[in-house]
Amino acid sequence: MTHFSIPEILALVERANEISSTSHLDQLLVQMFDLILEVCGAESGTLYLLDQSAGELEFRLVRGSTSPNLVGKRIPKDVGIVGATIRERRPLEVVDIVNDPRWYRGPSETAAHRVTKVISFPLLLRSEPTGVIQIFNYQWAELELIQLLGNRMASEVEQAALLESSRSYSQRLEALVSIIGKIASSLDRDQILQIILEYASVLLDAEASSLFLVDEQTGDLVLQSASKTQTADLSNIRVPPGKGVIGHVVQTGETVLVADVTRDERYYKGIDQNTGFATRSILAVPLRSREIKMGVSEMNGVAEHVIGGVEVLNKRVKTFTSEDARLLETLASHAATVLQIADLYNSTNELFHSVLRVTSAMVDARDRYTEGHSQRVSDFAVAIATELGLPAEMVRHIQISGLLHDVGKIGVADAILNKTGALTPAEFAEMKKHPTIGANILKEVAVLKVEMAGVLEHHEKLDGSGYPAGLRGDQISLMGRVLAAADVFDALTSDRPYRKGWDVEETFEKMINGIGTHFDGECVHALIRAYTKNLVHTQHERERLKAQ
Repeated sequence: MTHFSIPEILALVERANEISSTSHLDQLLVQMFDLILEVCGAESGTLYLLDQSAGELEFRLVRGSTSPNLVGKRIPKDVGIVGATIRERRPLEVVDIVNDPRWYRGPSETAAHRVTKVISFPLLLRSEPTGVIQIFNYQWAELELIQLLGNRMASEVEQAALLESSRSYSQRLEALVSIIGKIASSLDRDQILQIILEYASVLLDAEASSLFLVDEQTGDLVLQSASKTQTADLSNIRVPPGKGVIGHVVQTGETVLVADVTRDERYYKGIDQNTGFATRSILAVPLRSREIKMGVSEMNGVAEHVIGGVEVLNKRVKTFTSEDARLLETLASHAATVLQIADLYNSTNELFHSVLRVTSAMVDARDRYTEGHSQRVSDFAVAIATELGLPAEMVRHIQISGLLHDVGKIGVADAILNKTGALTPAEFAEMKKHPTIGANILKEVAVLKVEMAGVLEHHEKLDGSGYPAGLRGDQISLMGRVLAAADVFDALTSDRPYRKGWDVEETFEKMINGIGTHFDGECVHALIRAYTKNLVHTQHERERLKAQ
């Protein structure tokens, strides 16, 4: 016999209909749960939702005497009265809960002495349980009515959960696109690694993340970087081939989700023991690289291979999901591509600089008295540019221009370059052509157009008495003024066939006296500051350091 009249039941159904219009999952759960408590004349109870993939029930709502700290905790789906409810798929009424052998004294055991009786009923959707509601110390056992409301709740919960999941997924995809953009904006390998890990932790709501790359010689997985949330010393961390979840992922190329590492035989304790970090759950995905192969039968092809893996550790709320896995796989795929591009760029950049150094060394080698001159000028110019606070990109251009500033001497006869005595006017006129020759060489190389200014102007003077164009003041580029100071500093402090190198103090005195006529004052004083900081070493000082 129901406690409610027909009009009251209709009013309850109408309220349930109003609640069902709520699109936010948490609000829907709260309002419907409170309605069911009201129907039973109760003030305490628990609402669980079923995570079928994990085989667990999650505490989503707690009311009354049961501890609110249970929210978010999980229990196996097959234990206690709640497990019996799922198995039997019908409402259960237990009037003496403490003495019932099915009572599960798990996370809520501290509240057991306050509970005397319970109604436990499943939330059924298409006859399948999606959760359980337990009502404690109720006044009325309205089993049919609450089961009706519970089933209605299950249907609306599914729709709200799908809508919320869609919203969440869209937001996470937007975040992923933003992260990929940040990764693609850098060619600094270390910066790319740190971006991947920091954002992986945020995107997947994890406590920490780490990235391993395969050591091609040993097969070990070497920890390259870890998120800042891992504060332990992570240097020199290695995982033997095939060991651990990450080893399995790299070996098989599979994505792996582990909800509880203590239940997975692949879990490798070595890293936790070395770092003090307590791993509970893991999501790991492979890092795949696409390598271009050149062959005889086909000019090129693409070979994909696993170069490492990314792990995210300890999901803060719930467990890692297949959606998390797809997001991390996408992030890892883009990260591997950008890492490959960064490595290629760095290799190409190193090759480029090696060619520049060899070229400048070949130019210097034509004059036995200027060995190492171009490299020193480049170093001095970088020190000046850095002291001036110039952008990193401009410092790089100045560095290259310093290496190549005398490349035009390729077009000057050996007899003039190696002459020990004073040059005749005709010979000096030939020597003065080397900036123009150098600039003409560089203008054929598109990537060196910026550097051409330093090559062309490093012998210009502020008063217009320099060469090759007799430029004055601001007509001379900043790069030209920087290189002019660096070039003269090395020329005066280095040995020549007709004199020994000057002392640094004597050199700086001459350069200070030349401010405004020959040199830019800011460049001279920047050079002096760099020398005072021990960032600049003359030819003699370098030889002494090398001999030590």
